[in-house]
Amino acid sequence: MSESLQEGLQHFVAKWYAREPEMQFAEVFVPASDKLLFHVWGALLHELKHTLFELSDQHVTEIKTAWWADEFQRLSNGQPRHPITQALPDVSVPWTSLAAGLFSVIEASAIRAGNTEQAISNLLPFASALVEIEDSLFDAKAASPKEIFAVHCLLHRLPNGLSAEDQAGIPMHLMARHSVSAAQLPNIGRNGLLRDWAAELSSALPDKTAGTLFRSARTRFDRARLKRLLAGKGFAAPSAPMNLWHAWRAAVTVSR
Repeated sequence: MSESLQEGLQHFVAKWYAREPEMQFAEVFVPASDKLLFHVWGALLHELKHTLFELSDQHVTEIKTAWWADEFQRLSNGQPRHPITQALPDVSVPWTSLAAGLFSVIEASAIRAGNTEQAISNLLPFASALVEIEDSLFDAKAASPKEIFAVHCLLHRLPNGLSAEDQAGIPMHLMARHSVSAAQLPNIGRNGLLRDWAAELSSALPDKTAGTLFRSARTRFDRARLKRLLAGKGFAAPSAPMNLWHAWRAAVTVSR
């Protein structure tokens, strides 16, 4: 890897870790031979989630989504341009299906989900394509359930997404149940609506263990976050020792 490419990649890895600092604890248990892939994949997912869910201008979201879709087409043809995609291993995986999955998220976002099942279902084409590629890249021992990434995306959007145009994708039935308007959602704090949302997302997480250390660790961190929301603790971050424990449990589970 060239020095300029390495510097570019490090920039995007730093952005990812700033957004998901708990994943640094998972890296402790990643074999040295897999650390570069761990960094590259985490940085890529961060860029995709940022593009799809965290831009304030819908037009910019659509432009960047189209750019990434084109980049995955180029990647499938062996012509990547981005520092992240250039650092991905040269293996045969369905990158074009991931491009289609990105557009499916944009299409589904035009209408607010009526319930949690629909909110998750809207993300499944994207989640299915991504998890399939992830399992292949990391040579998973077993297939990871696609629902775990769909739930992760919805959880990932809290709390910042509450002030977005779609209010973090919280479905209409919860807003109706708690008599909360879209304008009120950014200020609901520890309101019962958040606890109900956490309960429904937690119930939607499959019991089946993820097939990779990356996904297993991310899911354990997500479960812990949902438990804090259920307990009315809001978005307070867990302690470093607790993050390390979750990462260790994820590594033990995958290695069995």
